[in-house]
Amino acid sequence: MTVLIILGGVCASFIFALTSAKNSSFLFRRSHCDSCTRPLKWYELFPVLSFIFLKGRCLTCKSKIPVSNIVVELLMIVLFICPIFIELGLKDLTLYYLIIIFLIPLSVFDFDTFTIPNHVNLIFLFTGLYLTNLEYIEPAGDLAVIMTLHLFYLLFHGSVGYGDIKLFTILTLITPLNFFLYVVMFTYLIGELFVIIINLYKNNRVDKVPLVPFITNGAVIVFYLYDEIHLIYTGGFV
Repeated sequence: MTVLIILGGVCASFIFALTSAKNSSFLFRRSHCDSCTRPLKWYELFPVLSFIFLKGRCLTCKSKIPVSNIVVELLMIVLFICPIFIELGLKDLTLYYLIIIFLIPLSVFDFDTFTIPNHVNLIFLFTGLYLTNLEYIEPAGDLAVIMTLHLFYLLFHGSVGYGDIKLFTILTLITPLNFFLYVVMFTYLIGELFVIIINLYKNNRVDKVPLVPFITNGAVIVFYLYDEIHLIYTGGFV
C-alpha cells in the first residue's frame, strides 16, 4: 500500500504539472514557484506532505499554492489504493490506473479552466494504445461512435466542447465498447443531476459545466460496478 500511495502522489503531481504546462520546457527544467520562479528544494516536492508543511504557501514569497495541487494528489492516492479494498468489476488494473492517472488531473484542470490541453490528449491517446496493445479497438463500433460524437458536436455546438469530443474519442479506442457506452451514460446522468441541483439553489441558470469531472466519475463507477451494470443492461449476453 505504501508503494501505491507514493506512486499515486508522484503521478498526480507530475501529470497535473504536465497538464498545466504551456510548453515542453516543463520537461527540461526544475520545478519552481509559479509566482517568484524560485526553484523548489527537494523537501518542497513531496506530494501532500509538502503542501501541509508549507501551510499552502511558497516558502520564499508566501504566495498561495493552488489548492488544486493537493486535491489532485489526494484524489489520486485514494483511487490508487481503492482496488486493494474494493474489487474492480472490469478486471484490468493497467487500464484502471492509466485512466485515473490522466483523468484526475484533467478533471481538476477542466474544472478550473474549462479547457483540455491538446498535448495531454495526445499523450493519453498514444500511451493508452501502447499499454492496451490495441486490445479494445473494434473498428466498426469505434468508427460508428467517433462519427456519432462528431455529429453530436456539429448539431449541438456550444453544449459540449471539442476537447470533450476528443477525450471521448480516446476513451472509445482504449476501452471496451460497452464500457465506453456505460461511461457516457453515467457521465450525462451525473452531469444532468448536478446541473439540476445547482439550478435549484442559484438565481442565474447554469448551462455550462466542465464535463471531464463527470466523465471521471462515470469511469470510476463503471470500473467498480461493471458486472452489475452489464448484467442490468444486457442480461450478460453482450
